[in-house]
Amino acid sequence: MPVEPLGIGIIGGGKAGRNFAMALRSCAGAEVRLFCTRSEGSARAAAESCGVADWTTDYPAMLRRPDIQAIIVATPDEFHCEHTVLAAQARKHVLCEKPMCRTPEEADRMIGEARENGVILMVGFTERYSHPCAEAKRRIDAGEIGTPRMMFARRCHPLSVLRGRAWVNDDETGGVLNYAGPHNIDLVCWLMGGAPERVYGEMGQLILKDQNFTDCAVMTFKFSNGSIAALYETFAYPGTYPHGVDRNIEILGDRGVLHVDFMSQPLKVFTDAGYQVADSVTWPMGERGIQGTLLAEVEHFIGCVREGKSPLTTGEDGKLAMKIALAAREAASTGKAIPIQTP
Repeated sequence: MPVEPLGIGIIGGGKAGRNFAMALRSCAGAEVRLFCTRSEGSARAAAESCGVADWTTDYPAMLRRPDIQAIIVATPDEFHCEHTVLAAQARKHVLCEKPMCRTPEEADRMIGEARENGVILMVGFTERYSHPCAEAKRRIDAGEIGTPRMMFARRCHPLSVLRGRAWVNDDETGGVLNYAGPHNIDLVCWLMGGAPERVYGEMGQLILKDQNFTDCAVMTFKFSNGSIAALYETFAYPGTYPHGVDRNIEILGDRGVLHVDFMSQPLKVFTDAGYQVADSVTWPMGERGIQGTLLAEVEHFIGCVREGKSPLTTGEDGKLAMKIALAAREAASTGKAIPIQTP
């Protein structure tokens, strides 16, 4: 007997919301039934461009619809907490785009409401669902490169990503560390096996002069076992850069090293046993919609909702990444390494 598709509502009609909708078009187990934004024009445009039948500007009305079981929160960062809490209170499962929120208090409220109302809260740390990163994690856990001792993660966006997004500024989003940094922060914690003991950071508005946005940052992490990591984040690449978000990671263990280049897509593994490459494509556009990493993320969310299991990227993961980003900002402003408090 066919399984009824999971009804999805998306709040936020910008790039993130539309990407989620296009990925869900490739997913047989779910159907986007409603787009919600603050203006009729943007709601209608988002729905029409993604082949969604209905749209609204009334979020509470969307939450009252019995044919919608889950909400994707893809609004500007400042609204993530409010929209997630309202969805949880309406007993809708939530996939919240990163960064999860802006403060530890907001994170605790989101986690608490989801727990109290018995719904799933998943955070959109997309990189964990890419084949190269998932395979890297599997190989690390299998001991192929030994104990991870050092990691480097680099993420570079072109300036054009910020154009036309007035809400992307230091006051609303916290600069590159809070806006895009959580992707690499989460990857470092996941692949290195836990939270760092302390973090140091440097940042500045070095290239972008006409928008209040800290566009360049570096972070260093120290773990309790002595391992270290470095992160490089920028929104200052030229708008002509042809590859979108350019990113790569390297994990050095005491028995080997892993390289992941997200542009060429291979995972490269070098150990005493030899050299291996595992190829993958991240976000190809298929006949119905977006394939690859984002599709893997939404399929994981749908599976968690159907099976009632905890997602790979939880609210607690979102809170940790946000705490580390805030600590790195504090380190940059004080010139001191900041300890990371974890439960």
